[in-house]
Amino acid sequence: MKTIIKYICLPFTFSQDKMLQELNALNEQWIMHFNKAHYDGEWSALPLRSVGGSITHVRPENNGGEFFADTVLMDKCPYLKSILANFPCDHRAVRLLKLKAGAIIKEHTDAELSYEHGEARIHVPIMTNPQVEFYLDNERVDMLPGSCWYMNFNLPHRINNFGDTDRVHFVMDIIVNDRIRELFEQVVPEKKKIIAEKEKFSKDQKLTMIEMLKGMNTEVGNRLAKEMEAEISLHDT
Repeated sequence: MKTIIKYICLPFTFSQDKMLQELNALNEQWIMHFNKAHYDGEWSALPLRSVGGSITHVRPENNGGEFFADTVLMDKCPYLKSILANFPCDHRAVRLLKLKAGAIIKEHTDAELSYEHGEARIHVPIMTNPQVEFYLDNERVDMLPGSCWYMNFNLPHRINNFGDTDRVHFVMDIIVNDRIRELFEQVVPEKKKIIAEKEKFSKDQKLTMIEMLKGMNTEVGNRLAKEMEAEISLHDT
C-alpha cells in the first residue's frame, strides 16, 4: 500500500523574539487573501517572495511565466530570510500569513501541494494562542512559536482562531530536491506521521474541489478542474 507523509515537525527551532522584532517593524498594509470563499473574518498576507517580486502579489502560483523573486520586504527581515537557508532548494512564494482573532479558514484542499507531488509548504509559527485549532485530515495539530512544520496540504484542512490574539505564520513554498528528500528522511519517526494514501475522493468531494479550483480563477486551477470533470464524466458513462 502506498504511503504519504501527513506532517513532519522538522528539526529546527527559531527565535520567536527575533521573528517578532521583524514582524513588528513592518508598517505595510496587509493584503486580504484572494480566495474569500475559503474564510470568514480576516485572513491576510504580506509577500516576502512573490511572482516578479511584486509587493502586492500574494498568490502562490506562477501562471504568467515570471520568476519568483524577493520583494523589498525580504530585505527588512534578515532573520526570516536566514531561515530560508535551511532549505537548500528553489524557493517559490514566501509570505507572512495572518489569521485575525475570531477568524476561521474553512475546510479545503490545496490540489497537489505536497511533498509527494514535488512542492512542500513549510510553516513557522510566529504568533499563536491555545485557542487556535488547526485540523489536518480531521486531526488537530498544535504548533508552538518557533517550531517548523511540513504539512500535506493536499489533504483536507481547516483552522479556527477562537483566541483573543492574531495567528501569524512565516510560510515558505519550496521545490523538493535531493537535499530536501534527505532532510525529510532523516527526521526521526516520533516527529512525523506517515499514512496510507487514499485511493480516491468521493464524487461529492471531487465536485467540491472542482468548484474551489474554478474559484481560484487561475490557469492551473482551471486545468485541474477540467481534468477532474473529465474523470467524473468518464466514470459516469
